[in-house]
Amino acid sequence: MSVPHLRALEEALARRGWRVVVVHPGDGYRVSATWELQRGRRDGSLLIDFDGLGPDGDVCLPLEKSYGCQVRGQLGDGLYFRRPRRSRELWEHELAEFIRSLDNPGPD
Repeated sequence: MSVPHLRALEEALARRGWRVVVVHPGDGYRVSATWELQRGRRDGSLLIDFDGLGPDGDVCLPLEKSYGCQVRGQLGDGLYFRRPRRSRELWEHELAEFIRSLDNPGPD
């Protein structure tokens, strides 16, 4: 279900100058994978962890089945991969808010 979400997220990141430089493997439990982001000549990277804890807590879902993500070390809400057909406007609003939050990261 999240392949379109992943594509939309990556496109929205690119429009704000962010690029995925590395896709790190997850932890095999809670995190499906981690995107390492950089923008321009900015020093340092941001890490986005993708939720992967399975419904029974006994398996880690692959990135393509992730149901949300958050910036590592950043307080606040992450991004939930809603069903776009049921709540497209809400999804687009939340995606835009999430991308804007990357410009003003909160305290670690």
